[in-house]
Amino acid sequence: MRIRTFCNDDISKICTLINSELGYDVTCKDLETRIMQMQEDENYIIFTAVDNEKIIGFIGLQMCLAFEVEGKIMRVIALAVARDFQNQGVGSCLIQKAEDYAKENNVSVISVNSGLKRAQAHQFYEKQSFYKKGYSFCKRLNQ
Repeated sequence: MRIRTFCNDDISKICTLINSELGYDVTCKDLETRIMQMQEDENYIIFTAVDNEKIIGFIGLQMCLAFEVEGKIMRVIALAVARDFQNQGVGSCLIQKAEDYAKENNVSVISVNSGLKRAQAHQFYEKQSFYKKGYSFCKRLNQ
């Protein structure tokens, strides 16, 4: 397995992972539009985990500034590993790649939100030395 930077040919497989492993309902066309917008912004990066030329996982990252932190914050905006490859270190390798990238880019803190019902994901992040800091609140705006 190797970790590499995202390329546009990865969109359909990442879309499959987002829908199957994260439980979202995203079309490949909508995902392509969003990823194209991310690619235009230097504060976003996506890494993919590849095994025998097959994408088995990915991590999407966003860097930003905060009032309370010196340096930058990096948010994990998505992390998914194909079911057949879970519990084999793929997610840990993706987190390590994010940490390496963070160190190269003056990032002080990495944060991640995880749904309340995703206990297995919570255990994974705690195993990666993440800690619970608070609650995440969302408000949908009319679109």
